[in-house]
Amino acid sequence: MIICAVGVFIDISVITVAPIAGILMAGATASTTAGATIGAQTFAGTLIKSGVSALSAGAMVHAGATVIDSLPHGSFFHATGGAAGLEIKERMKLIPYEMCVGLTSTVVAVMMYVI
Repeated sequence: MIICAVGVFIDISVITVAPIAGILMAGATASTTAGATIGAQTFAGTLIKSGVSALSAGAMVHAGATVIDSLPHGSFFHATGGAAGLEIKERMKLIPYEMCVGLTSTVVAVMMYVI
């Protein structure tokens, strides 16, 4: 169980804690590296105590962080858009495809390391 901000208990399976931590922290920081680092530091104890190995937990957190790592407030968004010569409007159209790639890698990581 995890306590959310309003003090309500939410029953979240251990399988989903790692990817959700990565997704939320990467969204907050707009960085895969920072999101994975913060997510792993925050939930490492919970994941390890539940029997998930450190490598598996790290892989799932990192995979989750790739789901929304290319948000407009991050450097990756502007670096890739600038490298391809895209305007911001054109670059925004690619976000759903990048999210699909990140979600696919997250599902595969969970299947490989937990199931």
